[in-house]
Amino acid sequence: MQSETKNAFIFAIILTLLTLLLVSFPILNYLSVSLRLSQVNQEVQLRSYAKEIESTIQSILPLQKTFLFPRSIIFKSALLDANNHIVFSLIEEPIPSFNDEFFKNNTSLFYKHPLAPNALHVKFLIVQKEISHSQVIFDILVIIGVVLVGMLLFSYLLLKLLLKPYIETSTRMNLFFTDVMHELKTPLGIMQLNIEGLVQKYKDKRLSRTLAALSTLSTLYDDLEYLIKNKTITYTTELLDFSTFLEDRIAYFEALSFSKEISIAADIEPDQYVCINRIELQRIIDNNLTNAIKYSPPQTIIHVSLKEEHQHLCFHVQDQGVGIKEIGKIFERHYRGDIYKGGFGIGLSIVKSICDKYGIVVEVKSEEQKGSEFNYWFEKEVEEKISPEEL
Repeated sequence: MQSETKNAFIFAIILTLLTLLLVSFPILNYLSVSLRLSQVNQEVQLRSYAKEIESTIQSILPLQKTFLFPRSIIFKSALLDANNHIVFSLIEEPIPSFNDEFFKNNTSLFYKHPLAPNALHVKFLIVQKEISHSQVIFDILVIIGVVLVGMLLFSYLLLKLLLKPYIETSTRMNLFFTDVMHELKTPLGIMQLNIEGLVQKYKDKRLSRTLAALSTLSTLYDDLEYLIKNKTITYTTELLDFSTFLEDRIAYFEALSFSKEISIAADIEPDQYVCINRIELQRIIDNNLTNAIKYSPPQTIIHVSLKEEHQHLCFHVQDQGVGIKEIGKIFERHYRGDIYKGGFGIGLSIVKSICDKYGIVVEVKSEEQKGSEFNYWFEKEVEEKISPEEL
């Protein structure tokens, strides 16, 4: 469920960004028009303020001795004579020389207003205002924000609605497979225990073959269970005695190898440890042993070894089977080297995913009709010994 929600959110973000890209052209056009309108509006403000000052100057009486020049927080102004010389100025920056009504530099907008004859004997009034597009920028940001938030919510809700049937079906399928796997595990275990007892008592080849078939079925069950649970649970690692674990798994497959008259020759160095999840290590071992037995002819030997080499542990499985035609494809899902041998082709794909997870290096060698060799290089771990003094 969390995965589907995350995917819907990612798709919503992508769709929102694409929408923003599409509307960016009209937004840029709107920005250009807005900036021009903003400048026109500021020009109107400069004209209006200039007329206010002109009106104040024209109101000076002939015998008036003092005159308080108007001041503003927004506008700065200056008076020029007929030769464009400054008579009085409140403008802090240098006043540019220009003949048109308006002049704009990087920071300010200037307006030159001609004055009628007046008591101050000045010819021109210069009004300056710092250029400000803050309102335009604010409006653009609001528009972009509304588009982004609106499109993100719309896309997310739409995708959630479209994914709802898939999520419900996926949930039902997961529950179904979980229930089925749970129901299969108990009868498989009971059958295997009972047949093992019968094999030990009667030594019948037919019972041995049945037990071997159950071992194969149990391995397939474990593969399917791992595939189902892999994305829903976290497999925690632990320090495992690889040597003992491998010996136990070889003993488990003795019935299967015996039914095919195949021998397993093991050369396992003792006390070799790795840090890995127990279930995932079992998947690596079981799939390699199962494949080796499945594709080997009767009366052949499978060599299994575990040795320390170059500060790594090498798990080695070599058979005398049919060999592999396409080595590059054996780790692909549903690939089978021989369709007549059965199986679903999921075992080695699981092995590859586990090796990628732990950084285990895989080496495969094969020759048709002569056999295959699999080498897995694990990081070697050292068991921490507890001294008597620490007890």
